[in-house]
Amino acid sequence: MYRDIWTWEKYKYKINTLKGRLGFADSLSLKFLKLTLSLETGKILDEIRTKPFPEIEPEVYCILSGYAESQPVPETYKLISFSQLPGGQVYKNAFIRRAVQPVEKTFGSDAQRLWEAAKLLSGEKLSYGDCSVKIRALPLMPIVIILYGATSEFSASANMLFDSSASNYLSTEQLAMLSELTSARLRHAYEAIT
Repeated sequence: MYRDIWTWEKYKYKINTLKGRLGFADSLSLKFLKLTLSLETGKILDEIRTKPFPEIEPEVYCILSGYAESQPVPETYKLISFSQLPGGQVYKNAFIRRAVQPVEKTFGSDAQRLWEAAKLLSGEKLSYGDCSVKIRALPLMPIVIILYGATSEFSASANMLFDSSASNYLSTEQLAMLSELTSARLRHAYEAIT
């Protein structure tokens, strides 16, 4: 059903308005999270695994169509949790299960691997927790990931935070989708470097 709603035919005109806007280059493709979306065909290439990635096309179309409707605002550098987003409490459990727990599972036993994976996504190293990174999931949309690695007493713990300007760009549901995609791309980067 989701695949039927978010199709290239329905959303290509809106997504094409991102060419040269909201941090994207004025080119025939949109590049983010080491993905390349062709503005001619709507096909997505995974630059990390060097192969087409059609499974994520509907989600990417949903995210980008929301992003295309926004206007640029300055980054506030004030971090907020998912729960602080409009309606975030409603999606919180799904957000943790789909976006945060995969980070804990993938990187919890070796927190510094998060930084190594984030470098492939042009991430920036921060100083929170055992390891933290800032990744521009979309050109004007940073996501901060903080990880505390597993110890003999405690299991790994992670969190994803957003600039308080995030709701200007995407709905809370779209932010959850973008977070899940960012988490998956970190896992793909990790697999590429190990």
